[in-house]
Amino acid sequence: MNIRLLSLGRLLINTGRAMINSLSFELAGYIAYTGLLAIFPFLIFLAALAGFLGTSAGGLASVQSMLDLLPQDVAQTLSPVIHEVIDTRDGGLLTLGLLGALWVASNGIDALRIALNAAYDIEEARPWWLIKLGSIGAIIVGGVVFLLLSVLVILGPVIWKGLLWLFPLGEGDIWAFSTVRYLLATLVLMTALLALHRWLPGACLRVRNLLPGVIATTILWLSAASLFSIYVAKLGSYSATYGSLGGVIVTLVFFYVSAVLFIFGAELNSALLRREKRQADKTTPADAKPLAGS
Repeated sequence: MNIRLLSLGRLLINTGRAMINSLSFELAGYIAYTGLLAIFPFLIFLAALAGFLGTSAGGLASVQSMLDLLPQDVAQTLSPVIHEVIDTRDGGLLTLGLLGALWVASNGIDALRIALNAAYDIEEARPWWLIKLGSIGAIIVGGVVFLLLSVLVILGPVIWKGLLWLFPLGEGDIWAFSTVRYLLATLVLMTALLALHRWLPGACLRVRNLLPGVIATTILWLSAASLFSIYVAKLGSYSATYGSLGGVIVTLVFFYVSAVLFIFGAELNSALLRREKRQADKTTPADAKPLAGS
């Protein structure tokens, strides 16, 4: 047991050292800034896509479900603006403004790619136009998946009422519905993180090598969201320091913390890969010759 704890401690120390050496905390600031700028153009695209597909209500329901996972102060800052953006956009899909929104939103994806390439020590060899097309494609795919998930959000209460009709539950069991929704949202978050780690970098890694960091980021992010709400409620004084900009500062700080945790997951995977390589080198004899045909 002590050996495992010591190994875990060394792993975390190596991960932290790698984050410092690769300027991960500075890069997290860039991700937070571009992420805050990209979220509203993405919503403009989402609103246009939802209007084109005739699922505007579903898109709004999915956004609200996403806001439920955020700390209360962050959700209260973003919610009015998000609803205003979605409510005031028309359904025109092929407009110059929409193309501009896609371009700006893709900058957030580009920031995540830079962080992943740095964490995994991958040199980007693809041409810039192919990278940009990939980022825009990720926004489009993300928007479509987001709207598909909205169907589950809308049908959730209907399915729950059907289950209650088949299996009547007491009032004390109603919490199960919220628990299931929370678990599904967590699963969606993990899947999204895994997709980002898998397809954004310049080289694809095996899923089993990505899962530790993805799981760590998910757990730490959910914990950070809860602790952040408590901190802002009990200890935070952003409004006294920044006045009317307090909500924006709280949101930006939360985005920064989220970016640090995202990079931490990638650096953790990278540290595990380096340890695995060292162990493989130790078990392979120095004078071993490769087999014919290998």
